[in-house]
Amino acid sequence: MSKTQGKCSNTHLQNNVIDFNRTGKGKPWPKDCIWPEPLWDSLEGFDWEEDEIDYEAVDEEAQDLLDIKEYFDELVKEGRLNPDYTLNEEYQDIFKEDFSGDEDEDDWQPEKGLDYWDDGFMVDCWQEDLTNHMNYLKIDSCDPNPILNIRSLTGYEFINENLARQAFTRRSFQMEYGLKGCSEELEFLGDTVLNTVVTREIIDQLTWIMPNNTDAPFEMKMRDYKEGELSRLRTHFVNKDYLAGRANQLGIGKLILYGTGEKETDSSLEDAMEALIGAVAIDSNWDWDVLEGVVDKLICLQLSNPDQYLKKTYYDIFNAWHQKHFGAMPDYEVYDRFHRRDNGRDFECSIRFYVPDNDKDIHPAQRIYGMGPTRSKAREFAAELAYRFVRNHGLWINLKDANLTPDQDNSINQLQELFQKKYVDKPVYEFEEEEGDQWYCSCRCNDVEGFGRAGSKTAAKKKVAFMVLERLLGK
Repeated sequence: MSKTQGKCSNTHLQNNVIDFNRTGKGKPWPKDCIWPEPLWDSLEGFDWEEDEIDYEAVDEEAQDLLDIKEYFDELVKEGRLNPDYTLNEEYQDIFKEDFSGDEDEDDWQPEKGLDYWDDGFMVDCWQEDLTNHMNYLKIDSCDPNPILNIRSLTGYEFINENLARQAFTRRSFQMEYGLKGCSEELEFLGDTVLNTVVTREIIDQLTWIMPNNTDAPFEMKMRDYKEGELSRLRTHFVNKDYLAGRANQLGIGKLILYGTGEKETDSSLEDAMEALIGAVAIDSNWDWDVLEGVVDKLICLQLSNPDQYLKKTYYDIFNAWHQKHFGAMPDYEVYDRFHRRDNGRDFECSIRFYVPDNDKDIHPAQRIYGMGPTRSKAREFAAELAYRFVRNHGLWINLKDANLTPDQDNSINQLQELFQKKYVDKPVYEFEEEEGDQWYCSCRCNDVEGFGRAGSKTAAKKKVAFMVLERLLGK
């Protein structure tokens, strides 16, 4: 395609498209950049021919322009216009049988494209406006083409490909190279879409909607999960660690435009995922069928085995235990203490907590430290250390409150009683029949495991329940 020469005065279509011009303060575009440099003046882009444009891959304004050209071409075929798009003065004589005679040749005006009519169709002006508009929608082709990569990842074809580039433009890059926009404008939209799509999918797959109640038109019947578990399930798919992990799997990081000295982090990968979803929302005019498909491809919304995502963290487990026994959360303080040579960061978390009164010379007030590469991971590790401290000293269950002494004959009921009183999670038993009429039984409760063998399933279950009870109680 050749470069467009000259300018057309009729550039009214520019007012309704995104302006990606520089602010005038930026550096020259970086060499070997995966994204091509924006066409700052769209008239200096490619000369788009109408037969090269896919009607399905453009916006309404481009379609209107293409329709205008098609309309004038039809008038040429009919004889109303000459091949050069000027009025055919012999039209009335050629079609006098069909011509009503009420029309004055000098007063005739087209039904479409009046802005491009001046005693003839101004095809050069129309071509320049088409080129101008298409260059706002499409980026310059390059190898490898990031747009093709995004199309493969999302299953979506962008109308305005500059939106896709903006989704991967960090603010640091924007400021350094003098752009007018960055991904931050799109991240908020993407976060909203992501939460909505994941919520809808969870509701569709894991609940029943009961729409026929007059007193409660919206009543949601849970299948196997409580409301809190559904919230935790949603959190699994929208949290930073999961989104960053998916971005790594998809190779999203190589598409991000970083400023000088900026490094890839989990936060930047999460931002890129959200901004890409936000860009699709704008480009598709909030087509929810499209958005659901894109979100599903990007985050792999697999709900066939939701239990695997509902395992409690040590942070959740220890907080719930502390709240139950002492009526308050542990006190977490996180410090940004260390900067590694690879520009990474290490965080230290101090957790202050209490343990039950005891006869083991263990002070009721305790403090433990944990470290991690992020604030949340530092808190999680500190909570795990505190959890193990309490469990290893036999203080996890307050025997005074539980009022329980392990008894093997009654161990199954005792363990169930602890569950009903919410001291522990529900025990999970598994059985396997062995040779010699023996049964093997394993049990997991919280993070404690036990096993037992006996000649019957019940006897094996009693043994394993007794073992788990003793381990839970620190006996």
